[in-house]
Amino acid sequence: MKKIMLLFAVLLPVVAAFAQKPITSIPFELFGDHIIIKVSVDDSDPLNFIFDTGAGLTVLDEDIMKSLGLSGKHIEINDSDMDWQLIKHNKMEINGFLMEKNIKIYSTDFDHLEISLGMDIDGIVGNDLLKHHAIYTDFDRMQIDIYNLGEGPKNGDAIPFIFDTAIPVIKGNVVLNNGEPHDGTFYFMTGAGTTLDFNAPYAEEWDVIHKTGKHYSYLVKGLSEVETPHYEGHVISFSFGNQTIEDLPIGISAATSGIQASKEVSGIIGSQIIRMYNFTIDYKDKMIYLVKDEAYDANFNTNCSGFDVQLAKDKKTVLIHEVFEDSPASEAGMKINDELLKINGKTMAEINLPNIKKLLKQEGEKLDLIVKRDGEEESITLKLRSLID
Repeated sequence: MKKIMLLFAVLLPVVAAFAQKPITSIPFELFGDHIIIKVSVDDSDPLNFIFDTGAGLTVLDEDIMKSLGLSGKHIEINDSDMDWQLIKHNKMEINGFLMEKNIKIYSTDFDHLEISLGMDIDGIVGNDLLKHHAIYTDFDRMQIDIYNLGEGPKNGDAIPFIFDTAIPVIKGNVVLNNGEPHDGTFYFMTGAGTTLDFNAPYAEEWDVIHKTGKHYSYLVKGLSEVETPHYEGHVISFSFGNQTIEDLPIGISAATSGIQASKEVSGIIGSQIIRMYNFTIDYKDKMIYLVKDEAYDANFNTNCSGFDVQLAKDKKTVLIHEVFEDSPASEAGMKINDELLKINGKTMAEINLPNIKKLLKQEGEKLDLIVKRDGEEESITLKLRSLID
């Protein structure tokens, strides 16, 4: 569903990337849209952390905090309805590399995040790594190279950024479906599992929801239990740096708190776009460098089933969390809290949540489902179709 082109058919200057060697290199894994790295806290065994350029704080799951024998002081964080603790003077190592001493780590309950992602997450790190080091993220090698600030590869499309609440923000331009072009500023967030999201004030100012064609709505949440409406549509194009992506599926937030309620920033460039590039991010020079990777020509696919899933509180059972109106799922009579037992003959023990969601995006395909409702099993066949065309 996308077409990509360079705005300028010129060869960009290449700064010799081999001039510096990284201090260290660390492997990472992708779980769905998220970069997972191994981090040790106070000499612990390696823990699973999300690397998120949008994380202004380093956060540890409170269950992990307790298991490590750590304790913190209860604090309040603006626009948060969650219970937070501050743990001072900790040591963090990434694959044996000492990231920082005396770091402040915050702790809260990750349960709501984990049932949405389908994986136990021990922590989230971003700004505390990036403010001390230049980072080169290589999706082709599944490796992050860590450099001194001001060093690292400086190849490809060079994009300056500014900061908003410790998150890099770059300029972009969107052309809505009625042909209106609008400039904006966008968070660069590897931890946001989206293509491009518009923040609620920007979307309201330009009436984006009525200028993005056919769309559907669903509820989203982050760390907390609070869910807010979100809309999925598409735009004619989105440009940033020397890149243009055409016919792009996008999200529209209706959040009333948090960064998606920000009036200063138009929206978020998320991991599904960032994933197309190997990138260097350097806080010293306030620059991001993008080089297309092996996933550059991959298509963006959206939900074509009309339902979404998440784990139950036991983190094993897969439940139908959303059923969209006027969709194959609603037409088949699927209900929220139906238990999903099988997809195309595979049990939920054989397939993880991100891969389930991939199956829901295969336009034109059929899905054979077995669900359980009120103790009774039911077979359902869905013919997948686009909900935004």
